[in-house]
Amino acid sequence: MRKLSAVVLLLCITSFVHAGSMDTGAKSALTLRANALLKDDVQQSLSYLTSHIVLASSEKERRSILYYTGTLQEQLGYYAEAAVSYADAAAIEEEDAKGMPKATNAQLYLYAARASLGAGDFVSADKYLDALPVIYSKDSLIIALKRLYSAWSSLCKAEDFHEAKGVIANLDSFAKDDSMKSVRATVLFTLWYLTNDASYADALRQDFPSSPEVSIIDGKNQIMTIPFWYFVPRASATEKDGEQSFDWNDPAVEASKQLAAEQEKQKRDESQHAASEEITAAPSALIHPKKKQQTGFFKVKENADKLVLKLEAAGFDGYIVTEIRSDGETRYLVVVDENETLSMGKKLKAAGFDCYMIEK
Repeated sequence: MRKLSAVVLLLCITSFVHAGSMDTGAKSALTLRANALLKDDVQQSLSYLTSHIVLASSEKERRSILYYTGTLQEQLGYYAEAAVSYADAAAIEEEDAKGMPKATNAQLYLYAARASLGAGDFVSADKYLDALPVIYSKDSLIIALKRLYSAWSSLCKAEDFHEAKGVIANLDSFAKDDSMKSVRATVLFTLWYLTNDASYADALRQDFPSSPEVSIIDGKNQIMTIPFWYFVPRASATEKDGEQSFDWNDPAVEASKQLAAEQEKQKRDESQHAASEEITAAPSALIHPKKKQQTGFFKVKENADKLVLKLEAAGFDGYIVTEIRSDGETRYLVVVDENETLSMGKKLKAAGFDCYMIEK
């Protein structure tokens, strides 16, 4: 949620003491947070924090305010920035500041890994997972989350659904592993999302009927629109030579999967037909100057070229933007320029293309 309500702000403010109107000199994390909460919205609160962290009166206070800043950045969708804030906090060997949220260094590194994965940055995620303190190796929740995030990182690395089969098999074993009970709902949801296998949805409904995962499966809520969920390989969206592949574990496609695939294809065809009636060639003046819709992210340029051709066939002007990642390798982003009314993403999704808004 990208904006804190006035009610929440007021409730939070009454819990803290702030240091008047003067904003210079060393401050506690508690004071910095209270001052940030006085701002009109969460974006202004974040801007205040990032520019005033240097005023933290000690390393203990800086650690806590970095952690709090990371939570706001993640809330706003600034995943790469949130990962850095969490990791910087974890690198400070101090206890939590008085009155501030508590988090161990291991938790902070996990948060950093989670935020990196949200941004689709598996290189940084792996770095943070490797940085987990050995002392926490016996904490069952830490172990479970590390295994889950490591599997998610591997999904980010997979170029297509075929490459993801091994990870899916591991996730399936996690769902049956008692030591992974603390994250079982998330594991089952990931498996359902990747494979479109109704058995995982049924298991969620049976064991976690009131969970947010079930509300998403049943269409009552939507999954967070972050790069990770859009670009991990999925059975229902993986195409090879014009045919869809769903047999991740068995050569024989199960009837339930086949039916779901046919239903999804029918919906996509209907949506694409409807979208094609709406889409007209937009003059350059209607293109948004900064925003674009990212529809693909590839290691191999040939795969990016194929997606551009599919976009063109559907009436979209897709093109490739190259990006040098932190691992030193080139990645190929397939993008479509956003329009001034910010409706391009809706049109792309209606035509069956997953997409995510970025600024380039």
